Amino acid sequence: MSGTQLRDPVQEFAYFLVCLTQRLNPSAGWYGVFARRDPEGLRACLEGRDVPPWDVVESLLYDLSELPGEHAVTTASARARQLHAQAVAVHDARPGGRPALQERLQVMLREERRTAFRVRELEAALAVAGPREADRQAEDLAWARDDHLRAGARVGELRARLEALGRNEGRRQGKMRSRRRAKPPARPRGARFAGLEVPEEVPEEETEEETEGDTEAEWQVEPAAEEYESAPAPAPAAPRGARFAGAYGQDPMGDVEPADGRAHPAPAPAVAEARRAAATAVARLAHLRATTDGGLVYAELCAAASRPAQELPFLIEELERAGLASDVPTLLWEAACLPPAGLAAAADALAAAGRTEDGIQLLRQCVSRPVGEVAQAALALLERDRTAQALELLAALVRSRTPDEAAAAEAVAPDTLGPLLLAAAERVSPHRHSDIAHALRVAHR
Repeated sequence: MSGTQLRDPVQEFAYFLVCLTQRLNPSAGWYGVFARRDPEGLRACLEGRDVPPWDVVESLLYDLSELPGEHAVTTASARARQLHAQAVAVHDARPGGRPALQERLQVMLREERRTAFRVRELEAALAVAGPREADRQAEDLAWARDDHLRAGARVGELRARLEALGRNEGRRQGKMRSRRRAKPPARPRGARFAGLEVPEEVPEEETEEETEGDTEAEWQVEPAAEEYESAPAPAPAAPRGARFAGAYGQDPMGDVEPADGRAHPAPAPAVAEARRAAATAVARLAHLRATTDGGLVYAELCAAASRPAQELPFLIEELERAGLASDVPTLLWEAACLPPAGLAAAADALAAAGRTEDGIQLLRQCVSRPVGEVAQAALALLERDRTAQALELLAALVRSRTPDEAAAAEAVAPDTLGPLLLAAAERVSPHRHSDIAHALRVAHR
């Protein structure tokens, strides 16, 4: 790199990291741990191909503070935090950044669950260990706890990065829409200009791609949308495929629907309107997929997830029909971030439409939220007479959290959620039921 060429924020942070690690012992401290555990990942960060989690940077700064004569750690820490924030913003905004973050978040959620289980195993083993094994198991337990804390910190960091990326993409979308709506000045009026032809000019900052399909009104007339505007919406088709074999009319999660073989009545006006709205939204998404980058598509998916819950099954159906099934997980992820009442409404709509697997995925994604919000979502499901879905949600909570964390959900509504938590834990395993029962007893002392 020439002396006059500026580094981008990712390269600038990598340069900072190289300078930091050059002052550390690669075979000692946390630097030595990272070098042994994940040498390729560390190399990618030092070369500017990736940005490390913040907990790794903090550990390296701790190593620096342990060196004799180091008095500038506070300044270095502030500088590191600033460079790291700038680097992740640029790194995440690159093409493919959002799917990569979502995939990494799922990996870290699994890691958080795995390490939590490992900690419990080692705690139980240490309680009955003899003198010879106690020291080794205590050391293993300390490492397992560190792994669990790091996994939790990285889950929180990844969620924050996804939220920041969504805000930035939304701002960019707003700017582009404002520019598209802006009208050129370029006709003069009044008697003294009568008969004068003035050519219209396109603003220089508008590219050919921006002027094509210029307004939102044009997006409304995609073929799929026109088809639904001009013809009555058909009744929902019966679920098909092996996963529904013999189950039409019976929701596998426990909610029974009538299935007497009679023809279904014509859909109510509200259902027809939901179908039309879903078709229009997916037509816009298809247009964006063809003409813009993924940022606008994500913003549109966020908006779609916030629409009335009865549209959600039709949105998924239209996405699949339009060849955009890869966008369904993102749509469900955003729906899982809705307030508890909105989340319950979305799960209710999916269950009523027979989209059981989508409903389960939605509920399982929800358990990454604070335990109190999960409890509120379970109560909202119960208010909608969706007991099976509330059990599924709490079972996912029991699987993914420690017994103490899962038991904390009971505090929101002890008389209602206590028995439901025990029932959900029993569905997971007898061992889990015993853990939750113990955690509830401890909480009541």
